[in-house]
Amino acid sequence: MKELVYQRATVIFALLLLVTGISFWLTVGHGAANFHEAKSVIWTQVIILAFVKVRWVLLDFMELRSAPMKLRVLFEAWVTGVAAFLVLTDWLVA
Repeated sequence: MKELVYQRATVIFALLLLVTGISFWLTVGHGAANFHEAKSVIWTQVIILAFVKVRWVLLDFMELRSAPMKLRVLFEAWVTGVAAFLVLTDWLVA
């Protein structure tokens, strides 16, 4: 049982649940009501958390961590580019 708990996939799964809970807390109003932040700041945080989750899922569950370097660089550039585009769009529209 100890081996199952300490496997990388189990740890990543627990972190995914934690990040999902944080995103939920930020968007439902509990986080926004307590911090009185602008909506763009909150949505920026949610977008970044979502792409952290995307990165973890693709690296660990789709096994891109052991992929050839060119594919890994392409994937990292895609995640960074799409996240940056969405954050920039959110800030420009708001």
